[in-house]
This record gives sequence, C-alpha cells and structure tokens, in this order.
Amino acid sequence: MTVLEHALRYAANQIRIIPIRPGGKSPGIKNWTTLATSNPDTIRNWYEGPYKDWGVGIVTGRAGDRQFFVLDVDEHDPQQSGSETLRDLEQEYEPLPDTITVLTPTGGKHLYFSCTTPIYNEAGKRLGPGLDIRGDGGQVLAPPTIHPNGKPYTYEHDHAPGEIKLAEAPTWLIHRLTSQPKKDATRIQPDDVFLTDPNSPSSRYNNTTNWHDTLTTDGWTHVYNGDDGTQYWRRPGKTEGISASVNHNGNDALIVFTTNAPIPEGGYSRFGYYAEKHHNGSWKQAADTYTQTSPTPTKQTPDELLSQLVNWTDFWNSDHKHEDWLAYPLIPRGRQVALFAVAKMGKSFLTLAVVAALASGRSILGQPAQHPTNVLYLDYEMTQADLYERLESLSYTPDTDLSHLHYALIPSLPPLNTYEGAAAVMKLVELTAAQLVVIDTTGRAVEGEENSADTYREFARTTGLALKAKGVALLRTDHAGKDQGKTHGQRGSSAKNDDVDIVYRMSREDTNITLDRVFTRIGWAPATINIVEDPDDDEAVLRLKHDTLSFTDEEYALAQLFVERIPGLRAGTKPPGRPTLRKLMKEHGIKARNNTVSKALRAIEHGRLRDPMQP
Repeated sequence: MTVLEHALRYAANQIRIIPIRPGGKSPGIKNWTTLATSNPDTIRNWYEGPYKDWGVGIVTGRAGDRQFFVLDVDEHDPQQSGSETLRDLEQEYEPLPDTITVLTPTGGKHLYFSCTTPIYNEAGKRLGPGLDIRGDGGQVLAPPTIHPNGKPYTYEHDHAPGEIKLAEAPTWLIHRLTSQPKKDATRIQPDDVFLTDPNSPSSRYNNTTNWHDTLTTDGWTHVYNGDDGTQYWRRPGKTEGISASVNHNGNDALIVFTTNAPIPEGGYSRFGYYAEKHHNGSWKQAADTYTQTSPTPTKQTPDELLSQLVNWTDFWNSDHKHEDWLAYPLIPRGRQVALFAVAKMGKSFLTLAVVAALASGRSILGQPAQHPTNVLYLDYEMTQADLYERLESLSYTPDTDLSHLHYALIPSLPPLNTYEGAAAVMKLVELTAAQLVVIDTTGRAVEGEENSADTYREFARTTGLALKAKGVALLRTDHAGKDQGKTHGQRGSSAKNDDVDIVYRMSREDTNITLDRVFTRIGWAPATINIVEDPDDDEAVLRLKHDTLSFTDEEYALAQLFVERIPGLRAGTKPPGRPTLRKLMKEHGIKARNNTVSKALRAIEHGRLRDPMQP
C-alpha cells in the first residue's frame, strides 16, 4: 500500500493528516494545525505533487464532528515503562477496548481513540510515567512513515484501519484526562521558581524538609530510583506498582498519578503536600499553623524600612488628578478595576477584546491603536476551544502577533489570597514584564468562603497589594449577586469592593453594552461607558459609541477651569443645577457660551478633564 493510499484511509475516518518531511518527525508545512485536512482531493494533490516522497502525520484533535486522540505508550526508558503503568491503570479501572494500534520503531505503541470531549496534549502527569497523550493541537507519525532511526511505523496485527474500528475512549480514561482543576502545587526548576522570597512560609518549609522523611512518615514506600534520578514511590496501603514520582526531570516535586492516594492526583511541593495532607488543601491554614512555631524573621535594614515613607516634596509636586490610561476607558494605568455581570452577559468576551487589542497593538474599542503592552491573563473558566472561538470571532488568526498576551488557561497556582499565590503571580509578572494582570473569574482564583469578607481582604493584602506596589494594573471579573447585580453588586462579600479603584457593573440590551460605575476612588473615571457590538466589523467588533465621551479642547479647558475655581466641584461628580452654577460662575469670574458650558458640565460628570488619548 502506498503512502497516498494510507493517507486516504485515514481521511476516510475523518482523521486529518499532514505531510511529514523525510527523515524528520515534524510537519514541513507552516500553520499545519490549520492546514491539516481529511479532504481527499487536497491529499492527492499533496502526495502526487510536492510531497510525493514524504511521510504521513496524523493531526489529533478535531475529527469531523468528534474528537480524536492518541495514547502514546512509551518504552524508551525501562525504568518508566508505559506498558507497566498502563497495566496498573487497567487493574485499577478496567482494560482499554481494542482499537487501531500502531507499533512505533522505538518499541512503544500508539492507541487511537475517539470521543466527544476535547482532549489536550499531556506528558506523563495525568496517567503516569511512560504514558503521553496527543490531543488538540498535537500530531503523531503514522504508517508507513519512516522514523529518523530508519525503521517504519507499522500496525499491530489485525489492528489497522479497516480491520478494526476506532474505539470510543472509556469513561475512566476521559475522566483522568479532563478532570479540572488538577492539583499542581509544584515549585519547578530553580530558574522557574515562583517564590523568590526565602522568608515566605512555604519557602522556609521546603528548605527545612525532605521528601524521604515526609513520605515515609506518612506511610509511603520508596520503590526504586531511575537512572535519571527520578524516585518512584508507592502509596500507603498498596503492595505493588507505582503511585508517584519525585525529582522527575530534575523537578523537586511529588507527582501523584493515582486516584487512590491520600491526596488528589497532581504535582506538589513539600509545602503543597503538607497543606493538602494536613490542612485540607488550605495554604492559608498551613501557613498560619507553620508560622505559629516558625515565625517569619524581619531582615529589612533601617534604610529599607525608611525608604517606604512618603517623600512629601515628590508628593506635592506630582499631578494626582492627571488621567493616565492603560486601555481607555476601562483600565487606568497601575490601578485596579473590578467588572461584574450576570452569567452569559459577555464580560469575559469584552475583557478579552480589550486586553488582546492592548497586547497586539490593535484598536481598543474603536479608539486609536497603541503600542503593544504585555498582559498576563489568568483564565480560570475557559478551555482552549472557547479561547479559539472567541479570538476567531474577534478576527485574530495564526498570523496575529499575540506574543505580548501571556495567557494561562486554568492556571495551577496557589490560591491568590495567600502569600504563595501572590508570589507566584508576581514572579509571572516579572517573567512576562506584564503591565496588566487579568483574573477571570476572581471567585475561582481564591480559597475560602465567597461570602466571607476575610477571603477578599486576604486577596487585597497579598496579591492586590503586591501588584499595586509594583505599579501593575489589575482587571478582575466576577459574577453579579442574587438580585442580578442591580443593587447588591458582585456575588459574595461586599469586601470585594474594598481594595479596588473602580467597580463597573455590566449590562446588555441586544448589541448595546453598558458599563455603569458603582464605585470609584478616581475622580476622572467615566460614570458610564457605552459600547456597541458589531460582529460584521472586522476592525472593531466592540467599539465605543462615538457620541458618549467626545469633547473639544475648548470644552475640556472649561471643565478644568470649573474644577479649579469652584470649591467642592470634582471630576466624576454631578455638577450643581444651572441657577446655582450661573451664580458660581459670576462669583469666580468665569464666562462661556451656554452650549460650551453644557458640554463642559457633561465632561465633569463623566470624569473627563482632558482627552485621554493625548499625551
């Protein structure tokens, strides 16, 4: 059977393929995730034309109206045998069904499965050593492709397409590959360490403990050490098999890959393990308990302490009323904004539209484009498929430069209302040079009761304060309260408003979106933002209504004059009525045309004292 015939056989099963460069393992076509196809005409043109002597790569992920993934049973390392790990899993659950099976030239196997749930690439953590997954965005070589070692990929006897059906993945396997969120309280390699402060409770705990004593005390059994330094451990109560590893790839972390261990599957630092095992996963409780016996030492010098005091000369010489926008009119530079709405209102879509434009240097809500800005987006709700759909609807493509948008999907960080979570965020801010952090949605990023004021006061004291001290802006989204946000505001404790500079409530009527300011510490923040959604506009799917906050230089100048001369009149507040205003204008020697006065008063009410797009 020729390479073309093999490729067409895959296509008949709606499996997308891509040509593989001879002697290699990766596609030789740019944008292969997009160009991969099951169209027989395209495949014939490829293999009868420019890619005649190339191999076949199978692109995993979407396959027609279903999903397709490959379980890679790796046998590279005899100490990490994928077949042995798979045997343990099948004993724990049930045997995998027979399916299309490929024998790899390195002694392993590729097992093909179909499902309805998106499955993503994963290497060893969810299933255990030697078991990797190629799912959405992945690719594997397929028969009759030649491996770089000169040997071909072949089918196991009676397990080729046409000889056996592509099997439906069993429920237990799908659950293992999709359960969210997985515990991941690891502290990775030295150059990626989140916690740079050696005085934090978790750092001090990690530096004064070791895995051998910690695990053996809790009843774990050390089984053996691999040639690469990886330690393999068996959970308490089990007499055979492997349940976890330590020091895999040099990471000083415990990786648990069985559901029957005393703690959930996932990765743990020693402090993360201590918190999970002895404090029900609460880093705060673990830190509080640990610091009772090991208080944090104070090592700041007198000069370092004194440097934190206000310099009054600099203070009075600074312009505290000057508008400074990172993304007009939603995100002031260095400030903290909360945006809330009822479910399915589109707050995450609006947030992504604004910050993706900010990061890519595109027009923000129809306003002039700005220089690209680094953004760190912590998304606790969406999947890759959701993100793809939203970016596509905002006219982003694989050719768009999104290198300034540092996006984490379901990030495995410590809770953000702990010092460890704050340290993790600040390390990511340092690594990405982010000027803005987005948390979507806040309630999923913290631990503790949502109705407890302490939960959000701890967030303000840790992550919120760390970002503010660094001058990094924060936009966090949340859900509305029980009365749909009309009066109650954000769901949960009212303490959510205590630490932010602006709170906006989002509402929608058809294609009209309104952001109403319900709290502010910034006089120049607009009281209302009106946005129009136009899906057919590739340049600005979401844009500001042009008549909302547009003023002339003369109107801005008069607004500034009113605020400077009339006591008690401030930007962002409702001005006095016309009779009172006329009297005040006369007292303070202000003359202006009636029309200009009206627009200037409107500018004051909306917090506009200058054109925010001008330097």
